[in-house]
Amino acid sequence: MDSQIIYPDLSELQEEIDDLETSEDRIQFLIELGQSLPHFPEEYCTEEFRVVGCQSMVWIVPSWDGKAYHFSASSDAPMVRGLVAVLMSAYSAKTPDEITAFPIEQVLDGMHLKSFLSPLRSNGLHSMIKRIRAYAESQQSPNSVDAESVSQNRSSADDQGPLLARIDQIRADFPILSEKNQDGIEIAYLDNAASSQRPESVIDSISRVFSEHYANVHRSGHEWAVKSTEGVEASREAVRRFINAARTEEIIFTAGATASVNLIANAWGNIHLGPGDEILLTEMEHHSNIVPWQQLCQRKGCQIRWVPIRSDYTLDIEQFEKLLSSRTKLVSFTAVSNVLGTINPAKQLVRMAHQVGATVVVDAAQATPHGAINVRDWDADFVVFSGHKMLASTGVGVCYGKRTILESMPEWQGGGSMIKSVTFDGFALADLPHKFEAGTPAIAEIISMKPAIEYLEAIGHERLMEHERLLADQAMKGLLEIKGVQVFSPSLELKSGVVSFAVDGIHGEEIARVLDGRGVAIRVGHHCAMPLHTRLGVSVTCRASFYLYNTPAEVTRFVEAVAHAVKILK
Repeated sequence: MDSQIIYPDLSELQEEIDDLETSEDRIQFLIELGQSLPHFPEEYCTEEFRVVGCQSMVWIVPSWDGKAYHFSASSDAPMVRGLVAVLMSAYSAKTPDEITAFPIEQVLDGMHLKSFLSPLRSNGLHSMIKRIRAYAESQQSPNSVDAESVSQNRSSADDQGPLLARIDQIRADFPILSEKNQDGIEIAYLDNAASSQRPESVIDSISRVFSEHYANVHRSGHEWAVKSTEGVEASREAVRRFINAARTEEIIFTAGATASVNLIANAWGNIHLGPGDEILLTEMEHHSNIVPWQQLCQRKGCQIRWVPIRSDYTLDIEQFEKLLSSRTKLVSFTAVSNVLGTINPAKQLVRMAHQVGATVVVDAAQATPHGAINVRDWDADFVVFSGHKMLASTGVGVCYGKRTILESMPEWQGGGSMIKSVTFDGFALADLPHKFEAGTPAIAEIISMKPAIEYLEAIGHERLMEHERLLADQAMKGLLEIKGVQVFSPSLELKSGVVSFAVDGIHGEEIARVLDGRGVAIRVGHHCAMPLHTRLGVSVTCRASFYLYNTPAEVTRFVEAVAHAVKILK
């Protein structure tokens, strides 16, 4: 903060409170103390500075002058502002060592402040103290805040160099990869575009929730609830960093990418689209980025226009530009195709759509598994993705939205957590992000996002894409040597590690069944992309999708298994 709030001297506060005889007097003193504090700037009342685990909203803003910490803080409850003032008087203008060593419990007991606090208030006070001490500890050792998570994710992913050089060490981080099928054959898991596997750090994070501190979040006041809430909010911050969002308020947790698109279609689409308006989609979209918009068109009378793909399996940018008009109110496209692996030029498409005033949704479900993205560089209005494709648990997804847009949208679902207050006459909405997070969240699943992100960050986007393309190139070259195989893919530099193919005269299910018997797990079907398969002229495709733990030896097994299937099925 540009100017620090000046808090009363602690010794003076102690003397004044000592003169009070009853709890009612002390409560009134705290209320008056809170009301006497200077104005706290609204720009600091954000998730970045909010203390989780408090019954009321509390914000603490630290300032480091090179030697000591200075704190400014506030709350939306007058009595809690009084408690905040006491803590700020105790901790401000102290070095990190002085903060960690300060006997705050003795001070609070001596002032008889905890004797009349409810369990919720008392645990909130504990959360405030914990947050202040965390700032001090991070200054003592810049890496100490994330030391535990770094240790949990310490693996071969932290080493430099190509992934292939240490693939055995990476695979050791994923316990399931040592499993064999019922015939004792090692399984080559090549269905990663549907759902990835999980490293031990992610599995452990989920296990710790249920074995150490499971409790509901955000409003309960006991220690387990505080720990669970802190875990959820730590994941929110990890997501914010991973996608380079400006604020944690812009990160809405959902059940998955599908739920995120439905949130946007209902909360945003219902009030912004009507008869005559157009939605622009591409031919390579997943059903989750088609059906919610078709439902919206049925409700509101708007129309979908389709951007075709070229013969080289890339998006037809010229047709995209021609289809844009003043009637285009929404553009929604996938950043990476789940069938073709095609990587679309998201930043360019967003810029073109914004030139006609359209709002833009980017489906990044197939992009985030391959490393960090940059939503601010894209300038997308909304970005959606799921956790289960990027090493985290199922049941958790993200809807990123620009803050100004999210604030202008009505709530989507009603219930607990999404309100500030409820009366017999109505309700007041909670602030972002909780406005869109009604009900009990998927606590363990959300918490799993942080270690998953840290694992991907340790590997790095460039190394991961290099590895995937190496395997995809090997697979495509091998498949194209098999008579009757058609591969649906753009050039290697424009794709992810997805390879879809079909065999003349043989149904994909028969191919997949033969591969499964040889311990090779692939996906067969329309991959929730029926319109794209209609465009390709096939009913189904077989899809092998490679990821960070797959090996050239597995690709060899895959190609040999396809060749064997073609031979025996022909």
